[in-house]
Amino acid sequence: MPKKVVLAIDRDNDLGRKAKIEGVVLGRKENLDAAIKLAEADPEDSDINTIFAALKIYDELIRQGEDAEVATITGDEKVGISSDTKIAEQLDFIKRKINPSSVIVVSDGSEDEFVLPIIASRFKIDSVRRIVVKQSKTIEGTYYLIRKMLSDPKVAKTFFVPIGIILIIYSLFVFANYPQYAVGTMILLVGLYLILRAYDLDTGIETFFSNTKTALLEGRISFVTYIIAAVLLIIGFIEGFYTFWRFSNQPVSPGLITLATSFIYGAIWYYIASGIFIAGGKLLDAIIEHKSFIKYISMSFLLVSAGLALWGGSLYILSNYEPFQMDSGDAIRYFALSIFGSVFIAIVGILPMRGERKGSSGAERVV
Repeated sequence: MPKKVVLAIDRDNDLGRKAKIEGVVLGRKENLDAAIKLAEADPEDSDINTIFAALKIYDELIRQGEDAEVATITGDEKVGISSDTKIAEQLDFIKRKINPSSVIVVSDGSEDEFVLPIIASRFKIDSVRRIVVKQSKTIEGTYYLIRKMLSDPKVAKTFFVPIGIILIIYSLFVFANYPQYAVGTMILLVGLYLILRAYDLDTGIETFFSNTKTALLEGRISFVTYIIAAVLLIIGFIEGFYTFWRFSNQPVSPGLITLATSFIYGAIWYYIASGIFIAGGKLLDAIIEHKSFIKYISMSFLLVSAGLALWGGSLYILSNYEPFQMDSGDAIRYFALSIFGSVFIAIVGILPMRGERKGSSGAERVV
């Protein structure tokens, strides 16, 4: 019985897809025939070099008087669980048929070497040989690095989301015959995206979509309120941008701060309504599931409080421009009333939550 096996790895099953040869390929003649067939099907495939390298190592071991065998194992085109499961089954076959004392692993790159832990769980590994065509070493490494990065969900989101935003916004403005506004809008949205990433606020967006999916799968009322909230967010953005556009087209430019304020004024109540619908959906779910719901009531009050403060502040800043123009006394009065109302609503919203906390702490003391 051979004591050592030279093991060539084809994790993505190029041998099966191109040469119609499935693993395990066992024996020198069988591996030589498989390499030739793969070369005929695709002369540029790097797995050809892997098999020939395994044959060379096998021949060297035989010349040295070693008791050896050579084998090629194949995975699946869908690299991952599917391919690794097939490789594990083929390794078990080799263990049953040959039961070698050790193996020498031959691969054509880092991707194949991901199966090393699977091999190590079954055999002692004497050596790992990495075969890369000299002319393509840099290309191979760069390609693998890029592919590996893009397969990471976090990297993919960071990379593809800004590009997706740019393409969608540009297309919308071109279809609407306003290409002159496309670049400015794209820069604005990408800037907002970068700020969200910098302060880790994008996790809130991911949580929103995750909660929406969970609510749908679990049949919760909040699924409907999440959809309504998403619609309100979109409408709020459109209204805010429309107000921004109206101010930017005035004969005298009002300035960057005023333009930003105009967007807030146009969008704020849609955003607040969106938050209230989310809180309302969670409140209804909590009532149905017999859970505490006071915090969602407090959340709604606090959202209205914040919205009133932002609305009053933006109205005060815009009071010098049409169509909001008013005298300074009225502007200050509106601003003061909005601040007073904001504080009052916030206090009213916080009281039920504090009462619930006191009640729960009192119950703990009694226990």
